[in-house]
Amino acid sequence: MTDSTARDAVLATINQQIAETRAEAEVQRDPAKRDRMSRHARIREEVAEEEAEAIAEEIAEGQQAALSLRVPASLVAELKARADAEHVPTSALVRRLLTEALRAPTAPVLTVEQVEQIARRVYRESA
Repeated sequence: MTDSTARDAVLATINQQIAETRAEAEVQRDPAKRDRMSRHARIREEVAEEEAEAIAEEIAEGQQAALSLRVPASLVAELKARADAEHVPTSALVRRLLTEALRAPTAPVLTVEQVEQIARRVYRESA
């Protein structure tokens, strides 16, 4: 199965799940629940391409690795709340945040010598 084929297959599955959610929403009697389900389907549709691409990449790599770590309960609560707000699984949010953090350029760190030079310059200019 090629990467494109895998992505297309995953995207088809995701689109099927979205269609099922929409069908369930249409028969839902509770208007609040119906609106929530419809909103969830719209949001999932917006990220379906990205989700399918990420899954296809994992398939292409031929491996899925699990990472287990301990974090403060408050951080877990924040992650879950943010994932709920974005209507994505917590694991998908964490995966995205880690990927963005690792790909972001790191800010240069000043050396002790550079800080001392800055301090001397500020002292001279303020005198």
